[in-house]
Amino acid sequence: MHAAHTSPRRWLYAGLLLLASVVNYIDRQTLSVLAVTMQHDLHLTDVDYGHVVQAFLLAYMVMYTLSGRLVDRFGARWTQGVFLLVWSVADACTGFARGFFSLATSRFALGAAEPGNYTASLRASGDWFNERERSIAVGIYSMGGTLGAAIAVPIAAGLATAFGWRSAFFVTGAIGALLAAVWMLLYRDPAVQRERAASVPWLTVLRQPHIAALLITRTMTDSVWYFFLFWSVKYMQDTHGLTLKTVGTTLWILYVAADIGSLLGGFISGKLVPRFGALRARFVIMLPVAACMFALCTVPHLHSTSAAITVLSGLALCHMAWMTNATVMTLDLFPRSMATTVQGMIGSASAAGGLLTAAAIGSSIQTHGYTPVFYGLCILHPLAALLLWWRIGSRAVVGGQG
Repeated sequence: MHAAHTSPRRWLYAGLLLLASVVNYIDRQTLSVLAVTMQHDLHLTDVDYGHVVQAFLLAYMVMYTLSGRLVDRFGARWTQGVFLLVWSVADACTGFARGFFSLATSRFALGAAEPGNYTASLRASGDWFNERERSIAVGIYSMGGTLGAAIAVPIAAGLATAFGWRSAFFVTGAIGALLAAVWMLLYRDPAVQRERAASVPWLTVLRQPHIAALLITRTMTDSVWYFFLFWSVKYMQDTHGLTLKTVGTTLWILYVAADIGSLLGGFISGKLVPRFGALRARFVIMLPVAACMFALCTVPHLHSTSAAITVLSGLALCHMAWMTNATVMTLDLFPRSMATTVQGMIGSASAAGGLLTAAAIGSSIQTHGYTPVFYGLCILHPLAALLLWWRIGSRAVVGGQG
């Protein structure tokens, strides 16, 4: 793999992974930006909206593990291309929704295809980047997700204001289909004998010593990120009275802050690897940002719109610094032959956390408001950090394990 790790093409591929993640998040975030508008037009309650989010996350949860096995079996090129095309078509179909069932069906299809982006991206990062650079590669494509969320805010709001909310899904779906063609044209898997996860029994994967800790902690912390994705825009509209136009001109800041967290989290931990070793370098970033996430409990008590946006933006930065390092930790801990399969399992655990909390959040908002939601979410990162440090960090062993 040395030739791949020194090839200048790896940065072109990092750029393609960035673009794929941008499109991935634009396609999922467009619904969140237009949630209030679509609720009024399609006559959906907060609980209905929560069930639509659950439909997406249910498919996301199931397919994340399956996509990991497929990527390990067939490599990043074909799997990424197919998944990108399918989720783009599903996103465009959202524009034809006429009620709860058709909306939930299109988002279910979107959720079935979108996790393939992240398993394929992790595989490509492991294929083309060495131990020191791979956290930067993961940070780049992770940043693409939050950059896509930031871009989705003005694009979705602008298209909906000018041409109606359905146009936003048609346009973003077409962009994704075009990128799928570009990916297939430019990307190539490394010219090496592929390690195939099909040869690694599930029981062997499940017996890996750190699997349980990673699954549990990502279930916890990614629930917070799903709140940022699916509910934060709605929160600002419901609580601070933001119009769709104001959303388009202000809330992109939150996701730009998340972009910065992705890039800085990966870049700084990569620089610290020679000094601390891979795993300890990840924890140098993860522990302090996890402690900062407790500040979520202050958000419902902020009456200033600018203060609420500032605090949420800072916490989005912290979460993405956490998530970038938690993701690259998979490559640090597990051999290539099973790393993508493990990441698929972690992605499923992540979606399970979002799935379990989506209905609870919708019900809480409808009956008690947002305050209990923030109180519940604020403790998840600190608890996850303690668990990871207890199981992995305090006895960190540099390099891959299996």
